[in-house]
Amino acid sequence: MSSQLSTKMMPSSLEASSPLSKSASTWIVCGAAIGLMFGFGPMFFSVAGVFLKSMAATFGWGRSDVAVLPMFSMIGTALGAPVVGYLADRLGWSKVLAGAIVLMAISMGALAVAPTSHLYFAIVGLLIGFFGAGTTAAGYLGVLPRVFDKRLGMALGFAMIGTGVGGFLAPIAANRLGAMMDWRHWYGASALAVLVLGGVAHRLMFRNLPAQQYFAADVQAAASVEAGLTLGEAMRGYRFWLLATVMFVISGAILGGFVHIAPFASDRGLGSAVGAEAAGLVGAGLAIARVGLGVVLDRVFAPLVACGAFLVGALGFVIFLTGASHVPSMVLLAALFLGISTGSEGDLIPFMARRYFGKRSFGTLYGCLFGAATLGGAAGPFVYGLAFDRLHSYTLVHELSLVACLLGAVAILLMGRYPAEKVRNA
Repeated sequence: MSSQLSTKMMPSSLEASSPLSKSASTWIVCGAAIGLMFGFGPMFFSVAGVFLKSMAATFGWGRSDVAVLPMFSMIGTALGAPVVGYLADRLGWSKVLAGAIVLMAISMGALAVAPTSHLYFAIVGLLIGFFGAGTTAAGYLGVLPRVFDKRLGMALGFAMIGTGVGGFLAPIAANRLGAMMDWRHWYGASALAVLVLGGVAHRLMFRNLPAQQYFAADVQAAASVEAGLTLGEAMRGYRFWLLATVMFVISGAILGGFVHIAPFASDRGLGSAVGAEAAGLVGAGLAIARVGLGVVLDRVFAPLVACGAFLVGALGFVIFLTGASHVPSMVLLAALFLGISTGSEGDLIPFMARRYFGKRSFGTLYGCLFGAATLGGAAGPFVYGLAFDRLHSYTLVHELSLVACLLGAVAILLMGRYPAEKVRNA
C-alpha cells in the first residue's frame, strides 16, 4: 500500500496527481487563494498599522505598547507554523485547517472586547497568531506541493494572490469603515468573516480531494518511501539554517517597515489616507510578486529570484531615507516595493523547501522555515515601535532594514544548486 500511495502522490504534470482532474486541481488553488484572502495576514496583520494610533489613544499607550499585539501574534504564528506542519503530516490537512479557522475566529472575537491590559493583549495576540498559522501560507500552501510538481511555482503564485488581494483591500476597508466603526467593531466583524469565508475556502479545497487519505494518516506510510530529507537530516546541513536565517532577517526588516508605514506617512504630514493606501499597495505588491515570481520560479534558479526580490525591497527603504519620502506618490511606490519583496517569501519558502529538501517531511520542514520567517516578522514591528519611541524617528531602523535587504540578497545565493533528483523527490 505504501508504494501505491507514493506513486499517487508524485505528480508529473501541470495538473494534480492522477486521482485529481484539472478542474479539481484548479478549485484547490482557488480555495487556497480565498482562504489566504481571509486568513491571518489580511484580516489581522495587514490592518495592525491602520489602527496603531487609534488603539494607542484608546488606552493611553505608546506605539511600542500597541506593537506588542502584532509582535506576539507573529510569535504565535512562528510557534504555530511548525505545529501545523507536524500535525498535518500525521492527521491530515483538512482537520488541521478546519480547526485553525474556527479557533482563530474565536481569538479575534476576544480582541474586540479587550480591556486595558498589556497582558491580555499579549495573550490574545499570541493565540490569534498561533491558531491563525493554519490560515497562512503555512497551512493552505502546504497542500499544493503534494498536488503539483512541474508547475508548482505557478500553483503557489496563483494561490498566493489571495494574500495580496486581501492585503490590498483590508487596510483600505479598515480606514474607510473607521468613520462608521472603531477598531473593536472591525475585529469583531473580521472574526465573523474569517469563520464564514474560511469555511467556504476549506470546502472548495477538500471537496475536490476525493481520496482524503492521501492527506491524512496514510501520508506517514507514503513519506517512508518518498525521497527527501527528514527534519533532523535537513538541520544537519547548512542550507536549512541559511534559508531560515535569511528569511528571518528579511521578514523582520520588511514587515517592520510595513506595519509602521501608516504612522510613518502620517508623521510626514501625508495624512491617514495615504498611509492606508500605502498599506494597501503593499498588498498589491504581494499579489504582483506572488503571481509573477510563481511563474518565474518554474523557469529561473530560485536563489537568483530571491536576490532580485530582496534588492527591490532595498529600493523601498532608499525612498524612505531620502527626501522622496515627503512625496505621496513616492511613498506609495516604496510601499509597492516592500510588498513585492515580502511577497516573494510566500512563494520562495515552499518552493525552495520542496526543491532542496524533498517531500518526505515537507510539512514539518516548511512549517519550521515559515516559522523562522514569521518570528522575524514578529520582531520587526516591535523593534520599529521601540526605535520610534526612543529616537522619535524611523531613520535608524530604516537604515538597518536597508542593510538587511542587501545582505540577504547576497547570502541567499550561497544556497547553491538544487540537490540531485534522487535526493529530492521528482
